[in-house]
Amino acid sequence: MSTLDGILNRLGLPDADVLDQRLDEGKTLPVEFYTDPEIYRLEQELIFAKSWSYACHESQVAKPGDYAVTRAGDTPIIVTHGKDGELRAFVNACAHRLHSIAETNGNKPLLQCPYHGWTYGLDGRLKTAPRSNREKSFDCSAITLTPVAVERWDQWVFVNPDADAASLAEVTADIRHLTDEVNADLREYEFQLRYTYDMACDWKLWAENALECYHCPTLHNTSFGKTYDSSPDAYHVASWTDNIWHEGPIKWLPTGVEPDGLRGFRFAFTFPSSFYALDDYVGFVGSIQPVAPGKSWAFVDMYSKPGADERVVKEWIEMWDRTLIEDKTATDIQQIGYQSGRIPAGQMMVDSEGPLVQFMRTTLDRLRG
Repeated sequence: MSTLDGILNRLGLPDADVLDQRLDEGKTLPVEFYTDPEIYRLEQELIFAKSWSYACHESQVAKPGDYAVTRAGDTPIIVTHGKDGELRAFVNACAHRLHSIAETNGNKPLLQCPYHGWTYGLDGRLKTAPRSNREKSFDCSAITLTPVAVERWDQWVFVNPDADAASLAEVTADIRHLTDEVNADLREYEFQLRYTYDMACDWKLWAENALECYHCPTLHNTSFGKTYDSSPDAYHVASWTDNIWHEGPIKWLPTGVEPDGLRGFRFAFTFPSSFYALDDYVGFVGSIQPVAPGKSWAFVDMYSKPGADERVVKEWIEMWDRTLIEDKTATDIQQIGYQSGRIPAGQMMVDSEGPLVQFMRTTLDRLRG
């Protein structure tokens, strides 16, 4: 596998220490970090293969026999609820010839690979394999699906391809004093629908867009920027190594309801790709995932507060779809500028885009290994 130092040398870029110093000066990571295939492969190995990613809501794996499929970067994953009540997660690839065990969520007492019929228990152990009696010394009990780490964060289920990773509780400790209340509120919200977005941009561009609201008054002037007060004195952000927090007041409601007394918008992001948010009417949770160099995919599950004004909820959910489509359009266009290679790096507004500095620094640190 290539190293970051080797890639930087090949690309004629300064070493990682210099790039780190430039972040404090407001310079973005070099554009090659958003376009180079070797950087992409290194991210898969050192970031997504070793980080926690949102997998599903607990309701998807609530009963024994339930299973849910997800991804963490290039790693396909299946989460199972065993007969013993335990949640487990495995690489979603049969030990035979690596076909997926399942393509969609479901409930079964056993998991059977649809390619050649190898059958596994919900604990990942191989139970049967057709014609195994014809093989010399074939021992089903010695074969299992490859385990990965799985952990709950309140009602959310997260996975990590690194079975020996630091716990999710440890990684998110900095932000839990803020998210405990959000999660308690969101537990009462009801699922509405899932939005999905295919982007022609590097996953980091979409994540970086989500981490600053400097763009909100202009890009989202008829959506998010109209709904929430994103002025610098009203909109609050905070950053830690693996976590970023946003909160801002509601300033407009479609029904003429006065926003005074409402809690407003609260948003949590956990490196590298998972996020959720809540206001007084709707909440959402989702993830941004890399697909290929310069391509990414995001999903957002929308929830609504029980008893909330249906007119507000409908318009709010549609507002979020418009906002996210605007984000997709902007980051797809950004990628064109990055791909051109004509400008070596961008210039951030550190006071207004402080979370970007932390996100890029964490990215750089992870790529250093």
